[in-house]
Amino acid sequence: MRRPLLSVILLASLLGACGDDAAVPDAPPIDARIDAPQGNCQAQGAIGQFIRRAGNPRVLPGTTFLDGKLDIHIADPDVHWDATTQKWVAYWAAGHGTMYTGDPNMKAVIRRAESADRMTWTIDDAPVFSQATGVTAWDRVNTETPTVIYNPAAPPSRRYLMLYSGSDGPFVTGAFANYQIGAAFSADGKAFTRVSAVESPHGKEGLVLTGKQVYPTGSDGIVADPDLALVDGIYHLFFSSFSCSGVNCATTDTFGVAHATSADGITWTIEEAPVRSLLKTSALTSGGQQPSVIYDAVHCRWEMWVRSDAPADVAAQPIDFNNMAGVYKAESTDGENWNVNYAFNRDLAWLPADPNGGGEDLGLLTGADVAMNGNGRLMLYVGFDDDNVPAGFALPNRAPMTGFRSGVFTLNVATRDLP
Repeated sequence: MRRPLLSVILLASLLGACGDDAAVPDAPPIDARIDAPQGNCQAQGAIGQFIRRAGNPRVLPGTTFLDGKLDIHIADPDVHWDATTQKWVAYWAAGHGTMYTGDPNMKAVIRRAESADRMTWTIDDAPVFSQATGVTAWDRVNTETPTVIYNPAAPPSRRYLMLYSGSDGPFVTGAFANYQIGAAFSADGKAFTRVSAVESPHGKEGLVLTGKQVYPTGSDGIVADPDLALVDGIYHLFFSSFSCSGVNCATTDTFGVAHATSADGITWTIEEAPVRSLLKTSALTSGGQQPSVIYDAVHCRWEMWVRSDAPADVAAQPIDFNNMAGVYKAESTDGENWNVNYAFNRDLAWLPADPNGGGEDLGLLTGADVAMNGNGRLMLYVGFDDDNVPAGFALPNRAPMTGFRSGVFTLNVATRDLP
């Protein structure tokens, strides 16, 4: 629920920038690769704070791949710890083409990377997933915001489930794309195949969840930014959601994080939309977006990080593109009733002048993802920066609104209770 990432590149080539996102308004796991280890509800001791690690940014776009093309941005990171390989594994969205601007054949891809030390990331040469090519495909324009989870109890060809956001173009008046959520499976986490049209509840390859499905009484709706947890053999999905009514869907009825569950990753049951305990006020339009969720089985506790910003919260950031001020932390014992205090400080907030490193001097891109390794937590987030910018890369200025400046997307690391 934001401006599509590839659109800013096309706009840059025309020397014009858009305004802000219009949306305000397991039995316990048996494999170490699952986010949460086995446990018996141990008491939670004192925990630390997230700190940025020296060496940011970790990854910049602009590297040429074996096909002679390059990625022009990094966005929507998703990360987990693989205890079998003793590595962190990350996925993120990228635009892949021959040049930063003016490439009509640029396509959206999902990348995969590994790191043993959180400092050096080895990126697979081949994307694990790409936007659809069919002229009528529901995800032919945008394919982004991946979330990947490993399920050892699933059939071998479906051990890895990826959910992602996709769209076929503008929604209603064109304020933002008509995002829906798709599913794809993989045996190894390195190459994903969409759910077939026969299996899809909507008869479209890949498509498993729509705004109309989540909000059947509204004129229409949008679902996006999925994030997964696996608990007692059930997939739990938390995602951004929006519904509207009236002529041209002019009235926002709901806006916030929603929750759904599934036994197979294809057919989803809506648990609550939006989740009331995550709202800022009693108004159903006061919710946040871009959730990142983990389930800590040792302490029988859910943790979530979510963006919930007012326009003024990001007004000081020099780059004007899907910004966020940071992420708040919420906690739950059942995954349904959450405790969050939006009057407290964010768990991570924009820091334009970090003495431990850079990567975000010009702002933060919306969305951050957290993974766990024992009691420790690793957060990946994306910033905007003006250091070491690849030739030709530019980002939209907040002022003047029609201008661009030299800048680049950056992948950054923060940790809590990790050495």
